[in-house]
Amino acid sequence: MSMRKGLILIGLLVSLLPQLWAQNYDHYLDLTVGGGLHSIQFSPGGGEFTPGTGMEVRAAYRRTIDEHWSAGLGLGFSWYNARSFYKDYRISRAAVDAQNNEPYEYRVIFTDWREKQHVVNLEVPVAAYYQQPIGSWWSFLGSAGLKLYVPISNKYEILDGKMETKGYFERLTNIEYENLPQHGFFSEDAYEGEASLRKLGGGVFVDAGMLRSFKHGDMSLYMGLYFNFGFTNLVEDHTNSLFDGNTYPGVLSSDRVDRAHLMAAGLKVGISFGMPRIFPLPEMQHECIIDEDEDYAVRDAEIRKSETDAVEEVLRIARQLAQQEEERKAREFANVKEVVKWLNNNVQVEFKLGEAVVQMNDEIQNYINDLTNYIKKTPGRKVLIWGHTCNLGKESKNIELGMQRAEAMRKLLIQAGCPINRVMARSKGSSEPLVPNTSEANRQKNRRIEIVIK
Repeated sequence: MSMRKGLILIGLLVSLLPQLWAQNYDHYLDLTVGGGLHSIQFSPGGGEFTPGTGMEVRAAYRRTIDEHWSAGLGLGFSWYNARSFYKDYRISRAAVDAQNNEPYEYRVIFTDWREKQHVVNLEVPVAAYYQQPIGSWWSFLGSAGLKLYVPISNKYEILDGKMETKGYFERLTNIEYENLPQHGFFSEDAYEGEASLRKLGGGVFVDAGMLRSFKHGDMSLYMGLYFNFGFTNLVEDHTNSLFDGNTYPGVLSSDRVDRAHLMAAGLKVGISFGMPRIFPLPEMQHECIIDEDEDYAVRDAEIRKSETDAVEEVLRIARQLAQQEEERKAREFANVKEVVKWLNNNVQVEFKLGEAVVQMNDEIQNYINDLTNYIKKTPGRKVLIWGHTCNLGKESKNIELGMQRAEAMRKLLIQAGCPINRVMARSKGSSEPLVPNTSEANRQKNRRIEIVIK
């Protein structure tokens, strides 16, 4: 569930507010938003940990028990972050080369490897509240209770660094082989995905702050502090290697971490609607006269139907807005893909034989500027650059040359303003020629790069 949908849900609760507050004077609806330290607490074995910041939004209903105490139930969303860093971490294991049945040592080296972890939860808090008036307009409000965390999104993203896989053949050549993707030896600097944090979680929380009343108690402004701690271990499987030769699971889903908790502390503001039970009712000024000829049952049914129709209309509008937003995002992405397809077909970025230098001209510079502008306007999208070669030379050298060509274009895009973690380079060597390699003119066309938007 996205943050936008969460805010729509809170908006629906606000739309029902007049009915709650007009009929139930011993009820409150609290809407709050807070921010500060919101960290996924864990210890990355062999690496360093940096806590992150985040926020929470919450709608809570509470009912008074007496003039000081009340109990309540809420619904909200919270965003937690953290970062891990490996300056120089290495993995090695015994392996056998499939082609010549030769044993070797498979090595994985992480250098300046920075990963960001991001968790979004749906929260259901249950709390006890204590309120103490201080003067005519101010009151202290404190609460404590339990929270249920329901995971919605658990993602990781590599921000910086490089991972290399190598093979050390001690018995055969006593040489360490690298940059041979066809043999599984390559380097990588961009991963993202979902971490395997799927557990329901539980935690405790404490809030304390001040209420400033308005309109004779019907509405109050809240300002305070909060602290949350999740006591459930979020890690489900800590037996995976950080990289097994095929899969990178993320730090939180690897054997580098065996426990992870949520912790938050920060400032919170909000609005509280309602009327306390101790608020005196106005004295009756006139005798209540009942018209026995009026059909009150019919009037009551009409009022209830009108209220139900209003709620259904609000829900219909909310669903329509959500659908329109999804359609807008789909149209925007389709437009970006069409623009990049046109650029690939009409502006050829070609290379000289054996070289990986982009021959700049006005067309290519405009290509780079247009592509950079589109990427900046579409958060969450990434650029994948494929390097290609002609069929001259060994394929292992062509793979390496294709990667160099893709990297050359990647550097130009980054210099133009593309975020470094949203531009990736790959190589296909001579495996996908644009035209048959039957002449030098055709081979020149095959020495190129192609852009894909993900």
